[in-house]
Amino acid sequence: MDMPFTAHVKWRSEKFGAVVFDTLNEKVFVTNGIGGSILKMLADDLPESAISKRLREEYADADGDRIESEVSAFLDELRTRGLFASDARSGR
Repeated sequence: MDMPFTAHVKWRSEKFGAVVFDTLNEKVFVTNGIGGSILKMLADDLPESAISKRLREEYADADGDRIESEVSAFLDELRTRGLFASDARSGR
């Protein structure tokens, strides 16, 4: 998969996580470290299931079902804000 963001969205990794810039709507979103890791994995073409799996492995002491739920919620939030290119094409 290509980096899923629309052309008007830029992001960069920071020490604390990541910053996502929606240049069309002049909005800035800041993530924590885990959100930054998810964005990096998206940039590496990993699907949602692989992202959840990696985080479950990295945070083995955490509740795996909660990790999957949180990853899904994070990606849903990006979709809801219209930041994914596929969502922009589909009109969601």
